[in-house]
Amino acid sequence: MSNGYFRLTWLISLFISAGGAWVWLKIVTRADPRWKDKGHRWYLYILSGIGSLYLARLFYFLGYQIYGGNLYTPYDAANDLQYYLLINGPSEEWAKFIVFWILARGFKRVKEPRDGVIVAMMVALGFSLWENINFLMMFGTGSIPVRLISASSGHMAYAAIWGYFAGEAILEPPSGGIFSKYRYVFTAVFVVSFVHGLFNFLTSWVGSGSGLALDLVMYAVTLIVLVQVCRVPSAYQTFPYEKSSEAVRAIRSALLRDSGNSLLYKRLGYYELYLGRESAALSSWKKIALSSRGPYLNAWVTILDSRAGKGHDRLEQILSTMTGKSRITLKRRLKFFLKSGSDVWIRRIEDWERIKAPCRR
Repeated sequence: MSNGYFRLTWLISLFISAGGAWVWLKIVTRADPRWKDKGHRWYLYILSGIGSLYLARLFYFLGYQIYGGNLYTPYDAANDLQYYLLINGPSEEWAKFIVFWILARGFKRVKEPRDGVIVAMMVALGFSLWENINFLMMFGTGSIPVRLISASSGHMAYAAIWGYFAGEAILEPPSGGIFSKYRYVFTAVFVVSFVHGLFNFLTSWVGSGSGLALDLVMYAVTLIVLVQVCRVPSAYQTFPYEKSSEAVRAIRSALLRDSGNSLLYKRLGYYELYLGRESAALSSWKKIALSSRGPYLNAWVTILDSRAGKGHDRLEQILSTMTGKSRITLKRRLKFFLKSGSDVWIRRIEDWERIKAPCRR
């Protein structure tokens, strides 16, 4: 066959690898529909995962130096078992974990426990994407279909397990020493490293069926982890106003870790207002930069300021920047949120609309 045919096949396989990674990305992000609200950047995690592959190669090199270059001897089951358990599994899992840890602690990407799972799985996805492309270059296109399903899902499933324990531990208050606080995290990484190496050994020496059986067990554990983290209410979700007290507790806790999130302050203000805490709502909204509030929220700020007898009443000026739809919403929500005195403000808005709105183009 011509070189052109092989190049075309190679390019198609490359696109299939990227497309498969995109599908897995969509599956992972469905586990947390609010991940964008927390400032997560999927490309940062994917690129970090790609970088972790090179860290794994460094660990492979160090492993060979420690255990000897002849540890991996073809057709020798005992040596292969040592290679997979002592070098292969630990090198890849610890590389992914270290990169995850830098993102989670250094860049504060874990805002709530489920973030540990999501970020870990995305890092693992980046690792498996680049590993699949390397396999494509070394072994040809035949390796891609199986690796897209088994390798990618396996890497993400393993990472989800230690990501769960890491997410829980990172958000716990300090207690004892570092080993006391993170003992379950380190244990999870060690166990997953062992299972990773064992999977590769079973696949190589016993058969793909035994490896698949082990993977199915890990998938079941991962499913339990995902169900567990998704059961816990997220501070970033939209709570019904009847649960405002629960929402306020959850959001205040989240703001301890994500103090710059304008969306949380905005929602907190509405829940506080529903509970009749006007000063608390005003305080929450004033923590949002003026340029980020928008006309609608600025109208609320000036109304609450005026009701508290402080600040400058700029309502007419703000109304001139609002759309008709926003003014209608404001009048409707005034009745909903304010326990008393809403009629005064509604009349002021209607008076302004009668005089000013017809003149606007």
